[in-house]
Amino acid sequence: MRLEIVGKCKHYRDGWQEVERNVGLCPCGHKVELREYTNTCVCDKDYGFDGGLLAPRSQWGEETGESETDVLEAGHHQEY
Repeated sequence: MRLEIVGKCKHYRDGWQEVERNVGLCPCGHKVELREYTNTCVCDKDYGFDGGLLAPRSQWGEETGESETDVLEAGHHQEY
């Protein structure tokens, strides 16, 4: 299942670079900004940056050995 895209939102990445991202409509009726690798609706469903529904968190890392924290922090690389 994929979210219906209903608009766009702007935010600043790294504090200065403005980027535009899609906003999807969850079946529960709430809007979800698709800004990260993992985007969570208020109803606790998780969606990928493309609006695709992710597996329940209880299944995360089952095949790869990753923890829930590893998945949630994906894409948040700190540069030194």
